[in-house]
Amino acid sequence: MAMLNQSCTANPTLLAKYPRNLNLWSDGDPTDLLNEPLFGTIVSHMQNLRTVSVVECNIEGRPFIDAFAAPTKHQITSLELRRVNLTYHEFATFLSSPCLTHLNLGGLVIAEYESNRTMNLEAGIDFSSPNCSLPQPQSALKRPLQDLRLDLIKTSDAVVMDLIATARHPVMAEDSLINVSFSSEWCIDEDVYRFQRFIDCKAVKFAQTLRLGDPDDQYFTEEDSSEYTPLKFDTFKSVELFVSLSRDRTPEFESKWWAKSLRAVRASSPLKELRLQITFHHLDVNDLPDVAATEWEDFDDALCGRNLALEHLSIDIVTMQSLSAQIEASVRDWFSTCLPGVREEYFDKGTGKTAFLNVY
Repeated sequence: MAMLNQSCTANPTLLAKYPRNLNLWSDGDPTDLLNEPLFGTIVSHMQNLRTVSVVECNIEGRPFIDAFAAPTKHQITSLELRRVNLTYHEFATFLSSPCLTHLNLGGLVIAEYESNRTMNLEAGIDFSSPNCSLPQPQSALKRPLQDLRLDLIKTSDAVVMDLIATARHPVMAEDSLINVSFSSEWCIDEDVYRFQRFIDCKAVKFAQTLRLGDPDDQYFTEEDSSEYTPLKFDTFKSVELFVSLSRDRTPEFESKWWAKSLRAVRASSPLKELRLQITFHHLDVNDLPDVAATEWEDFDDALCGRNLALEHLSIDIVTMQSLSAQIEASVRDWFSTCLPGVREEYFDKGTGKTAFLNVY
């Protein structure tokens, strides 16, 4: 690092144009690198950054963050903060680029949000209350986002989501994407309410696409979500549902919740496109999930409801292995048996609807 700084001193323009990407990752291990004054100096030399990613780092109080408040960092368009410890001021500094359009947050530990007052979420603290003294993250954003990805794991994640939901101005740009991974293993029922309020809030009403779930995770929720009230899909043009199946799991909880949410869609809703992606982390054609499960029947019935006016349905079945033509055909047959109503309504009839079933 000293050699790099020496090169920058000899040629101040060395890092002025390149690099455009900065990735910091420590795998959670303590590191003195981020405390080095030289590191802050080197970051300050990077005047054309477009993408910044900070993962598995405790950056609270690190001096290099001040470099991101400089006008030379105003070209940053994409920011990822995952499993990161920091203060609210530092969080707001990262959000301050007027060109920021893509934001990926998850596993945050924001000092002010992790206090005893906010940790007691079960007490039903209303972060939108005028008496709430917590700093507001949405006020740090200089423009609406095109892509917002939230992974709800920590208390701070739920607080950030809820404070965005109570914003008085749009946080999402028109035709934008919201991607939310919600894990009920880590969240309590109060967080479910906040999650539902976020989906329905004015701050995100301009978003075109809502994506729920993460294909890299084993499933969307770990606990029984069948009793949760419906999610409101009414303002979105497109909804994408991602679920992953391990060796001994069927998507019973997710499909119940999603079926209930689809049944609640108003007939006048702009929702026209739906994508379902099922990822098998282990595929055995002799041991596929039970097609007779009532969860499949509920989901099949909801997709064929008269309240839906879908024009495009895309179903992707993703496996972690190469498939022979015979195995691919078996998987297609299995899925058609799971959703016979969908097969008839979208694939067999000449309804003018566009439908795809992809297995790969």
